[in-house]
Amino acid sequence: MKAEDKKRIARIIQSTVPGLHEKGRILVATPRGRVLRGILLEASAADPNGVYLWKFVQPLYVPRTMIVLSLGDRLGGGCKTWGTDEAEAAAAVVREEGVPFFGPITSPERFVEWEYLKGKRNRYTREAKAYSFIAAGRLLEGIRELRSFADSLRDEKVDWFIEMKERAERLAALAESNPPAAHQLLAQWEAETVTALRLQDVP
Repeated sequence: MKAEDKKRIARIIQSTVPGLHEKGRILVATPRGRVLRGILLEASAADPNGVYLWKFVQPLYVPRTMIVLSLGDRLGGGCKTWGTDEAEAAAAVVREEGVPFFGPITSPERFVEWEYLKGKRNRYTREAKAYSFIAAGRLLEGIRELRSFADSLRDEKVDWFIEMKERAERLAALAESNPPAAHQLLAQWEAETVTALRLQDVP
């Protein structure tokens, strides 16, 4: 899809759903806070005239250099793409399905109580929830979840999983011995993620 067509869809969505800030291919729910929420417009190889629309949530204090869609779903179903001729319909779906999904998840406290997480056991979900317990000040739960998560990675040989394990162990140790330093570390990681995703100017 041409960039101008993607922008047209994004702007019609924005006109229908107040509070979304356009940032590249993301429509960010504002105020941004510590948990990134919104809609991602993803190009489709199968449909050059359409885009997939993802509703998603991503805690920013979990270090990442890209948007993670593990805590999200495509609007309209897995194969549905949206063209400029369906921009108004896309906006309606964002309002009716997207906003109720991500709108309430405005803080770590809300994140750890999110019904959507129940039953989900993939690695990113476990990591994000464990970090969020610490960010929400629920240290005992956070330490337990971090150590359980790290233990689940003990036999991994891939560098990325080793890094995840070591980071979880570091945060758990700090949360136990020096909670203010644990919160400071989360704030540092959050700032790094915001920079990596170029979200500094999103209110």
